[in-house]
Amino acid sequence: MTGMSITVEQRGPVRIVAIDRADRRNAMSTETAAALEHAVRDAGDDPDTHALVLTGVGEHFSAGGDVGAILEYAGSGDDRDLLALLRAFHRLVVEIWESRLPVVAAVSGVAYGGGFNLALACDLVVLSADARLCQVFVRRGVVPDVGGAWLLPRLVGMQRAKELMLLAPEIDATRALELGLANAVEPDPEAALAAAVEKAEQLAALPSYTVALSKKLINHSADADLRGSLELEAVTQSAALRSAPAVEGFETFRQRRQKDTS
Repeated sequence: MTGMSITVEQRGPVRIVAIDRADRRNAMSTETAAALEHAVRDAGDDPDTHALVLTGVGEHFSAGGDVGAILEYAGSGDDRDLLALLRAFHRLVVEIWESRLPVVAAVSGVAYGGGFNLALACDLVVLSADARLCQVFVRRGVVPDVGGAWLLPRLVGMQRAKELMLLAPEIDATRALELGLANAVEPDPEAALAAAVEKAEQLAALPSYTVALSKKLINHSADADLRGSLELEAVTQSAALRSAPAVEGFETFRQRRQKDTS
């Protein structure tokens, strides 16, 4: 399935969504961001889809926003098109963050600017050894966008985030893994995608309801104080314990214990 510069593929319970603008290093336009948002939402609305992989077609994950479009918007003297682009990115980040589905990014080649931050919004990140990541914004005379100023400090701490965003060094896959920006590094793009799909399949095999609740609980902790986090924990755990997988799981555990002690 294709459309709006993305491709969508279903592999059993896993949906793979790819940015398909390889001739522009998968730089994203307003339409691309909107299409990605809709694709993530559609996957979440599908009861037969239990995990999502986000990647890019060709050699690169994404060079960020489409520079040609950005320059055109900035030079027009009318902020509406530029704001539409930014808000399309914002809706995409929120959709990934709040989706019931675990989202795994498979990143190869360039992940610059908004492409870098799009990967940060995902729940797990698998890098190809050729991946190059950069918070390039300051070099271009602009501020970080696509949620980076909110996401990055929560992953690496304030000082590291300032170093990455203000000095804007390009980092390789090994350094990204050391900083906690990735879960794994694979030798090439094909292996990275395969590993991302494998992780998505592992997640899809788990009880989808409790995966969704756990994701919500973890993400909520980014802003909540201890008391607020504990309250949400109580609410989500109460809901999870009433679900069929939990009832079956505890019953299986009880029967095993009885067998072991008899």
